[in-house]
Amino acid sequence: MMAKRSSLGFVLCLGLALLSACALLSQRQAAGRGFVSAPSPSKSTRCLKVARNGVDKALRERITSVKKTGKLTDAMRMVAAAKVRRAQAGVEKARPFSEELSSMIKGLVKKLKNSGLEAELPMLRVPEKVTNIGILVVTSNRGLCGGYNTFAAKKLEARVASLNAQGIEPKILIVGKKGKNKVPARLKKLKYNITGDWFGMPDTITATESSEIADALRNLFLSGEVDKVEVVYGKFYNLIKTMPQLRTVLPLSPTGIEDPEDETFKLTTEDGKMKVEKEKVKSSKAKDLETDVIFDQPPETILNSMLPLYLNSQILSILYDAQASELSSRMTAMKAATDNAEELAKKLNLLYNKKRQAYITNEICEISAGAAALDETGDIEVGTDFDASETIDSIEADFLKEIQDGSLPDEPTGPDFPDFVEGIPA
Repeated sequence: MMAKRSSLGFVLCLGLALLSACALLSQRQAAGRGFVSAPSPSKSTRCLKVARNGVDKALRERITSVKKTGKLTDAMRMVAAAKVRRAQAGVEKARPFSEELSSMIKGLVKKLKNSGLEAELPMLRVPEKVTNIGILVVTSNRGLCGGYNTFAAKKLEARVASLNAQGIEPKILIVGKKGKNKVPARLKKLKYNITGDWFGMPDTITATESSEIADALRNLFLSGEVDKVEVVYGKFYNLIKTMPQLRTVLPLSPTGIEDPEDETFKLTTEDGKMKVEKEKVKSSKAKDLETDVIFDQPPETILNSMLPLYLNSQILSILYDAQASELSSRMTAMKAATDNAEELAKKLNLLYNKKRQAYITNEICEISAGAAALDETGDIEVGTDFDASETIDSIEADFLKEIQDGSLPDEPTGPDFPDFVEGIPA
């Protein structure tokens, strides 16, 4: 009975000892201490200001970003060039109708000469004194087109300032989203009135958009609110030159309807570079009408129905010209941005290579300085120099041979070895 009790007590003591050991082990692991190891070092929060391995990651990422930006701006330049060709095609399509209409109007005016035609046609009536003027300013819907919108706003500012000096407050109509912000900012010190009419600058210009604008201008003129209507837009000369232009569209002149500076453009390529060929548009001749022509309606009624069509064609031509100016300005701006991106990428790449070379040079200097310090001590116990022709197999074989024949000491030897090795007593 006593033997059973003693064995039972021994088992209980052994179990308590095991439980105590497990609890102690779990506490040390939770505190970050191994069972027999030292405390684990805390993670350093020190920020290195010198790039590791001679590679500046931030600079490399910036070089990549600049190159991508250059590719993007070059793509935008090519897209603008394609849209210029579209504007060119639109001008070519609209030209025959405009020429035929102008020829017919001139023929009717010639036949009815000296008949007091101006008094019967409101769109041809010239007021004795101009007291109110309406100005249509054409801008773009998007930016990134250089100074295109700024130049148009400056031209409008100069015209409004001139009219204010004459005591006239013009009424302004705006085409394009950018004009809604630039016009009030430019004219904040001048007197003017902005009508409620606002039109967007379409990407693809059609007769529908030009008709809406022409109807608004015609209604403003025929209602007597203004005595004259002018248009401020970008005149297209070539791919690197656009100039803001001020042009009068109402009242129309019965003898000189065409714009004296009217011309067509054609975008071509020469030696891999884009160029513009321009051709002066000749004035259309008056259509010869037979003397015995019988009009189904009065001539003034016919002209009143034809003049709005002619005004629509002129507004359509102005929109195409303004769009070509906008796109050419965007091409120039994106070309400059692409060139700047390439130049900046070259400079950053040069800086990146210089920093990397400086780091490598510094590493070589440190290694050379360490080798020179060993040579100055004259210590021959550090071992022989490795030969470049030696391989891992030959070095391992020599090392094993030194261990077997006992030529390799059990403890490291050297001058004052215990003094510079921590933990080994002198």
